Amino acid sequence: MPINTCILGYGLSARTFQIPYIQLLPQFNLHSILQRTPTADNNAAQDHPGVKVYNNINDVCADPEIQLVIVSVANSVHYSITKQLLEAGKDVVVEKPFTVKAEEADELCQLAREKNRVLTVFQNRRWDADFLTLQNLLSQKKLGEIVSLESHFDRYKSPSSRKESWKTAPQPGNGVLFDLGAHLVDQVLTLFGLPDRIYGNVRDERGNSQDLDAKPGQEGFIDDAFDAVLYYDKPLAAGIEIPKRGMVVKVSASQTSLCEKQVRFIVRGTEAGWVKYGLDLQEDQTKAGVKVEDQAFGRETEEMWGVLTRPEGSEKVVSERGFYRGFFENLATAIAEGREKLQVKPEEAADVVRVLEAVVRSEVEGRVVALK
Repeated sequence: MPINTCILGYGLSARTFQIPYIQLLPQFNLHSILQRTPTADNNAAQDHPGVKVYNNINDVCADPEIQLVIVSVANSVHYSITKQLLEAGKDVVVEKPFTVKAEEADELCQLAREKNRVLTVFQNRRWDADFLTLQNLLSQKKLGEIVSLESHFDRYKSPSSRKESWKTAPQPGNGVLFDLGAHLVDQVLTLFGLPDRIYGNVRDERGNSQDLDAKPGQEGFIDDAFDAVLYYDKPLAAGIEIPKRGMVVKVSASQTSLCEKQVRFIVRGTEAGWVKYGLDLQEDQTKAGVKVEDQAFGRETEEMWGVLTRPEGSEKVVSERGFYRGFFENLATAIAEGREKLQVKPEEAADVVRVLEAVVRSEVEGRVVALK
């Protein structure tokens, strides 16, 4: 029997990243959608006739037909809604960030274990073409010992283009750090595990905060840019070689980056370096109407391939195919065979929140923060 799935929320993430895969894969059935305030151009009932549409979370919890719920609503209520769903016996996927506080994430991990429910977080960018390519390069030891890595998610949005939504509301857990930063940090932790120390800088470059005196983490402040430096002091247990003197990773995002080409990764190793430009195509392809099952979906053209440089010369590296459906295929396996099969474990997503909190703490206190 397909897994009856309910989507909470009907915004960009639900429409672009989740519903297309739930409808594509035979392991799932789009049973229902929760949408509280439909509009003329965003109406779940009109877009999906035959699918139940709820406007109350209590009705979702009480429906015995629903097995899986995907939480795609405001960050500030991830914790309370996920807790309610787990207590109702549902399996749950939470949009990133998992929660806005690490202690809340830890509590949900414990509750999922007690209830024996599958709980995971939608860290779909583990299946980006560029990240899959980087993983492949590292597993093949093409760069030697990794000295440093930079991961960027930069783009340009003019101050006048700001749209009012829960994402732009100036309260803790919103802003670019907990949005894009959750992806960048998750990728780094997937490769290297938790760092030893963190230094962070969190900014409002476009001046959109309601309270210009507010600091990151306080109401009235909304960030649109950040830089975080993650220090790894010792060789890693993950099998990736780094020098005995340690390694440094920088993750950053900005919405005031006007460049002909936006850099995505810069990786420096003792034997080679790899540079990659441009963002993964899957989001834009979905928005443009390209079907997930299309052979071109997730495939980068040659001009987007990264360049590997050694002392003797450079060569382009064919990008792996971006494959967001891999998240959902693994989710179906975990629901059928046990949560230990999850590739995105909730404890890993809790560590992402721990790092994001440390970035904010570093900015507020003006110092390097020890994590371990």
